[in-house]
Amino acid sequence: MPHPTAEKVSMATTALKWLKRSVIALGMIVVLYLLAALAGSLLPVNQDWQNPDDGIELFIETNGLHSGIIMPIWNDVHDWTPLVRPEHLADPSFYGSHILVGWGHEGVYRNTRQWTDLRADDAISAIVGSDDVLVHVYHLKYPQAYPYYRRPLKVSEAQYRKIAKAIEARFALDDQYRSQPSPGYGKDDLFYRANGHYNAFYTCNNWTGDVLQQAGIRTGRWTPFQGGVMRWFPESTE
Repeated sequence: MPHPTAEKVSMATTALKWLKRSVIALGMIVVLYLLAALAGSLLPVNQDWQNPDDGIELFIETNGLHSGIIMPIWNDVHDWTPLVRPEHLADPSFYGSHILVGWGHEGVYRNTRQWTDLRADDAISAIVGSDDVLVHVYHLKYPQAYPYYRRPLKVSEAQYRKIAKAIEARFALDDQYRSQPSPGYGKDDLFYRANGHYNAFYTCNNWTGDVLQQAGIRTGRWTPFQGGVMRWFPESTE
C-alpha cells in the first residue's frame, strides 16, 4: 500500500486541529450560555413586587420544558372568548373555565412535549431563529395549585390588563380579525398562529418571563429555561 505523503498528513493534522478548536469553541459557547441563563434567572426585575392581598388569581405552569400562564377564560377585567372560542375545539365540552397559554417555536411545540422528543432540525431552527411561532392554549376546569409544576400568584386588575394585552398581541389574526386555530396534542388543547420571532435568546420561557416583567411582576431578568421563571413563585400565595 502506498504511504501517505507528508502533504496529506499535514492536511489531516490541520483538519483535526480545527475540529478540536471548533469543538472547544462550541463547548465554551454552551457553557457561557448556561452561565448567563443561570445569572439571568437569579437576578430579579421588579424586585419590590408582592402578591396583592385581594387580587386576581393566576398560575404559572411548566411541563419541564415549556412554561405558560393560566388565566380565567372570562372575568370582569378581561374576556378571552373572542380569541379562544368553544367551536375551535373538536369537542366543545372540553372548553374550560381557565386557559393555559404559552408561546413558542412551531416545530419544537408540535414535536417536543418533553426533552427526549427534541429533533435535531427543530433544535437548529430554534437556536438560529424562526418566525414560525405558535400560541399554545390548554383548556382547564377550575385548576388548583400543585407542587413544582403549577404555582399560584395574585395580580392586581391593572397588572392583569397588561398581561392580557401582551398575550393578545401574540395572536396572529386573519383578514376578518379572527384567531387561527389548529389541532393540538389532544381534545383539550389547540395551537394558534402567532406573531413574533423565536431564537436561542428569546425562547418560550423568555416570553413567559417577559409578559410578567411588563406587568411589573418579579421574575428573573433573562429566563431561557423554565426554572428561571418557576423559581420566583412559591407553592402557595398564603
